[in-house]
Amino acid sequence: MCIRVALADDHELVRACVRTLLAGHGVEVVSEAADGRALIRDVRRHRPDVALVDVSMPMLDGIEATRRLTKAFPSTRVVVLTMHDDRTLACRAASAGAWGYCTKDDTPEQLVDTVERVAAGERCLPSGGAVDDDPLSAREREVLQLIAEGRKNREIAEIMSRSIHTVRGHRARLMGKLGVRSAPELIRAATEQGLLRWPV
Repeated sequence: MCIRVALADDHELVRACVRTLLAGHGVEVVSEAADGRALIRDVRRHRPDVALVDVSMPMLDGIEATRRLTKAFPSTRVVVLTMHDDRTLACRAASAGAWGYCTKDDTPEQLVDTVERVAAGERCLPSGGAVDDDPLSAREREVLQLIAEGRKNREIAEIMSRSIHTVRGHRARLMGKLGVRSAPELIRAATEQGLLRWPV
């Protein structure tokens, strides 16, 4: 039976290359998304066997997208794809519910093998690694990313389908946790502490 994959990466060229690679091995890419929110909509619509998810995406990064997908659509198994060979990031992906983890330095054959093995029910994650001691909640991470993208409170509230008061509360907690008083300071501190997964 053909493996059906939802592909998410914010670079069109990467998506085209991965789609061609998978098609050459009999794997069907049923949807493509350039951000995490679009990916979730695609999985809801297509219910693929595997979601191949880039970590660094706008609107909603791959780790948070993975967390939501594994809760809402457990039959779709997530393989995280990233340019970062980072043991802590791999641990966070596993904690979010990912079944597989590949870096963009892996060979094409390794990526195809991981997708096939995950589709067959095998977990393909690095062993060991750091404990996921993330100081931010999922919602705080989401707000942090949107702030880093330059979005204002009202726009963030609309994107997240939350009240502006809720967004202000998340922003205040973020600033308190990082000990800063402005958005530029927040972004700088988050970047220095490795808390921003999407490059700004």
